Amino acid sequence: MGMKVAIVGGGAAAAFVITELLEHGVGTPAEVHWYSGFRGGSRGVAYGTPVDEHLLNVRATAMGLHSAEPTEFLEFARQHLPDARAGDFLPRRLYGDYLEARVSRALEGAAFRGIRVSRLRTEIDRIARHPDGGYALTDAAGSPSQADIVVVAVGALPPRALPQARQELIDAGRYVLDPWQWLSGNTLPFEKLRKVLVIGSGLSAIDLTLSVTERWPQTRVTLFSRRGRLPAAHTLEAQLPAEDIEQLIDDLRERPNLRRWTELVRRQCDESDDWRTVIDSLRHVSASLWRSLSPADQARFVRHLRGIWELGRHRMPPQVGRRIVELQADRRVQTRAGRITAFHVGRGNRPILAWTKGPDHATPHVEPFDLVLQATGLEMDVRNTQHGLVRSLIDQGIGAACPLGLGLLTDASGRVNREEAVWTLGALCRGRDWESTAIPEIRQQARRIAVQIFQQCAAHSAQLAEARRTAPSQALPVWNH
Repeated sequence: MGMKVAIVGGGAAAAFVITELLEHGVGTPAEVHWYSGFRGGSRGVAYGTPVDEHLLNVRATAMGLHSAEPTEFLEFARQHLPDARAGDFLPRRLYGDYLEARVSRALEGAAFRGIRVSRLRTEIDRIARHPDGGYALTDAAGSPSQADIVVVAVGALPPRALPQARQELIDAGRYVLDPWQWLSGNTLPFEKLRKVLVIGSGLSAIDLTLSVTERWPQTRVTLFSRRGRLPAAHTLEAQLPAEDIEQLIDDLRERPNLRRWTELVRRQCDESDDWRTVIDSLRHVSASLWRSLSPADQARFVRHLRGIWELGRHRMPPQVGRRIVELQADRRVQTRAGRITAFHVGRGNRPILAWTKGPDHATPHVEPFDLVLQATGLEMDVRNTQHGLVRSLIDQGIGAACPLGLGLLTDASGRVNREEAVWTLGALCRGRDWESTAIPEIRQQARRIAVQIFQQCAAHSAQLAEARRTAPSQALPVWNH
C-alpha cells in the first residue's frame, strides 16, 4: 500500500509541488490529496487579480513551471499575446491562467503514472500526529482525514492589523486589512473616496495604488512608509551580469560580516554602470550568503537594511514605474515618510492619521483620510499567527518558529523537523533562504521537496516488499466439496 501525501494550499507554491509530484513520479506516491482551499484554484492571491495593469516583476522568460522548460510560460502567453517577448513583464492574471492550465494537465495525466489524486476545495485548520502514525488533518468543517506526508504550501499568512489600528475603524470598514478582497467586491462601500491612505510602499502597495486610482479617478492616494521611498524600476531590456561579480562573491564569502558586506556591495554598485546588475547578479548565491551570516548579523539586517534591500531587489516593471511618475506629476499619488503614532476616529468613523517624521519631531502631524488600506507586504511571522494550520504546527511541536519572524525553521529541503514528514516552501522558508518568495526560488524548493517525498515513498515501498518476502508463507485452504 502506497503512502498518502497531503498538499495544503491553493497558490503557486502548491501548484509547483503538485506538478512535480504528478509529472515526475511513477507509481509513488500512490495517493495525493490536494486541499486547495475554498477558492479552489492554483492562482492564490498573487495571480488571482483580474486587472491587466498588475504585472509580474520577473521577465516572462524565467517564469516556466519547471527549470527544464523555463520558457514554457512565454510560449503559453504568446497564444494570447502574440507579440510577447522574452524580456517582457506580462500580466499576473495571464500567469494565473498558465498555472491553472498546467495543473489541470498534470491532474489529467496522473492516472497514467499510477498516481491517485483528489482535489478537495476545503481549508485545513489543524494538523496533529495520528496515534497510528502519520498525521491527522482537520478541515474547517471539522471533518478528519489522514496523511503520511504533509506539504504546507499556504504562502504568506493572513495580514494582522498594525498595533496603532483602532478596532472601531476596522469594524466600520474604514481600515481594510485585506485590500484585494475588498477590491473584488461588486459594490462601492463609500460613495466618495477623496483621500485614501495606503500603508506600505512596496510592490503590493504599488499595485493597490494603480487599482484605486483607476477605479476612482477623483481619488488621491498617499503611500506611507518608514522611509517614504518607492521601489526602483527594472530596466526596459534585460542586462548582462555585472563585471567582476565573481570577485565580489568571493570577497563576501571570505569573511561574512554585515558591515563589511554593506561596504563591498555599495562600492561595487557605485562603480558599476547600473547598480541593478550587481543586485541581480547576487541572486543565485543569496541563500548561501544569508546562511553564512551570524544570527546577530541576520537580525541586524532585518532590523536596519531589510527595507532598503527590498526596494532595490523587488523592482517595478518599467511601465508601472512610468505610470506612478505620471500619477505623482498629476498630484494623485504622494508619499509620506515617518512613524505612525496613532489612528484617531473622526466624524463618520473616518480615520485620522497621527505620525511623526523622526525622533527629532516630537509633535505629531495629523491628517484625515476617507479610507486606510494596509499593504505592508507578506506576513511571515508565525510566532503569534492566528492561521489555524500553522498555529497547530507550533502548538503540537511539529514545527518551530524562526526567531526573526521569517516563517518556520526548516532544513535545506524545507523539512520543518527531521523527525517529522512535514515540508514547507515559499514565504515560510524565508528565515532559511531570505530570497524565498519569487517563482525561480519556489520552483527549486518544490523540486527538492518532491525528491525527498519520492525517496521516502520508495523506502516505504521497499520495506513493504521486504516484509512480504520474509513473512512466513501460509498454506492454502483445502475446500471439501
